[in-house]
Amino acid sequence: MQRIAIIGAGLSGAVLTDRLVKAGREVTLFEKSRGTGGRLASARLGDFSADLGASCIDAYSESFTAWLAHQKQLGRVDSWAPRTISFKGKQLESPPVWVGVGRNSSLTRELIQGATLRTETRIGVVWPDKEGVLLRDEHSNSLGHFDAVICTAPAPQAVSLLEAVPRFANHAEEAVTDPSWVYVAVLEQLPSKLSGVDLVMDGLLGIERVFVESNKPNRGGVVIKVEMSRDWSEDNINLHADTVKAEAIQRLEAWLDERLIVKVDRIHRWLYSSSLQPSPNELSLWDKECA
Repeated sequence: MQRIAIIGAGLSGAVLTDRLVKAGREVTLFEKSRGTGGRLASARLGDFSADLGASCIDAYSESFTAWLAHQKQLGRVDSWAPRTISFKGKQLESPPVWVGVGRNSSLTRELIQGATLRTETRIGVVWPDKEGVLLRDEHSNSLGHFDAVICTAPAPQAVSLLEAVPRFANHAEEAVTDPSWVYVAVLEQLPSKLSGVDLVMDGLLGIERVFVESNKPNRGGVVIKVEMSRDWSEDNINLHADTVKAEAIQRLEAWLDERLIVKVDRIHRWLYSSSLQPSPNELSLWDKECA
């Protein structure tokens, strides 16, 4: 049986794992974080949770829509049509999106059934030799040889792992990524301006969007998520987390004209929140000689 290693347990790594396991391959999935999800990561906030990464999944093609519809039949995702307004109070149209049941990261956990998951393992070396492809962790400990290794990590993180294939490393270096600061909180009560609203966007300096996370299907509590804008995040990417948290709260409270009564909260910095493909028609790279 072919032994395949996949680096990164985000959505792409999880989908690939699912397909390879069904095709009869032995798959080991390596993830540097404590759990699966990648940019679909979720965070525990007391008795509740929030989607710390992507707030929802957009179905950008017919095939992806069909795949998500199948995942819904399996009970893994729900469709959601968020009630959306601008920060100026204007009602906005918002197309239906998809969210994981309970939390977005749950989708990735379901998809990797049948594979071996190794979390908190940061890959340091990917090197082909006569025995296959050797993996070592960041401390140079051997993780074994595999028949093929597939890296699904964000392009900037993949560069150092592609030393054996310089043209791939150069390609990864060309990818443009944007950072984002994200604030999530469980509140004592929902501010009046957010009553009957799921999503607020468009028009507030420094804040890109505000989601009422607890309004997603099969969610609980009173949970909000504040996504700071790309430009603001880039300008303040090295600020201390506590300073960013205070700034996010201050800006939101100014718009709400109401104090937030916070029970539990968290601030998170995404260095690779979103990315622009340098070659939109080239969705993956493969070298059969160095697999």
